[in-house]
Amino acid sequence: MPPMQTSPLHRLYQVSGIIAAILLALLFAGTAPGRTMLAWIYLQSTETITSATHLRSSALDRFDPTCPQCM
Repeated sequence: MPPMQTSPLHRLYQVSGIIAAILLALLFAGTAPGRTMLAWIYLQSTETITSATHLRSSALDRFDPTCPQCM
């Protein structure tokens, strides 16, 4: 079976997307406002994860129909 061929337009979209991602990464890591923004996003996400209660595993007895506390 021959490999699937991509059209030149699809290849152009792929290359331009990769270049845009590299430029954005360099912009964020290479400038002071970009680094500040990345640090803020990191701190916000870690604070959200540590304060979230729904990420912790829950007990399976809440699905037990004979559990009086679960009703």
